[in-house]
Amino acid sequence: MKRLALSLPIMCITLAAQPVMAGEAGRPLQPTTQQAQQMLDRLAQEPLKYEGDSATAPGFRQAPGYTGRQPTRILVGYHIEGNRLQGEFVALDADNRPLQAAPLTGALTAQDVTQAHYQPASGSSGPVPCTIDIALPKPLHLDGQCAPAMISGAYAEKVNPSPLVFILPGLAASEARSGQYMMQPWRG
Repeated sequence: MKRLALSLPIMCITLAAQPVMAGEAGRPLQPTTQQAQQMLDRLAQEPLKYEGDSATAPGFRQAPGYTGRQPTRILVGYHIEGNRLQGEFVALDADNRPLQAAPLTGALTAQDVTQAHYQPASGSSGPVPCTIDIALPKPLHLDGQCAPAMISGAYAEKVNPSPLVFILPGLAASEARSGQYMMQPWRG
């Protein structure tokens, strides 16, 4: 009986916290098919497009119970204005169904780099330090090298602690997820 009395308040807090954690600022966990298609159409028009595969389900805060068939295909497309990057991010499952789509912003971070030094048509452009922020419900930050032939570096996803952190010690130990990424030019 004591065990039930202790677990009931924790379960109630968990159930109450789910709507809060489900989508921040009213954003849905998963884009509608139409929203994802619009984002993919914009991405296809970008001058710089990259793709990569993820052998593990990346999460991307998709709808509960749906992880899609793996591997996940990640698409990133952007254009450069001065030293600023702007574009789109789309994650597709192995059946090319959208798991997540979001706008991205970023910057070429080398002090002497401008759009003139980083042109896809020149072919001689080497990698340039860059940062990219993807506006997912839990923002994803990429920090690495951008070049017309490849983007690569490290990623970090900040995971906000849930309300249970205050009740159960140790749950806040993992407030960020990180790893490495490498993406090649999109083959279409």
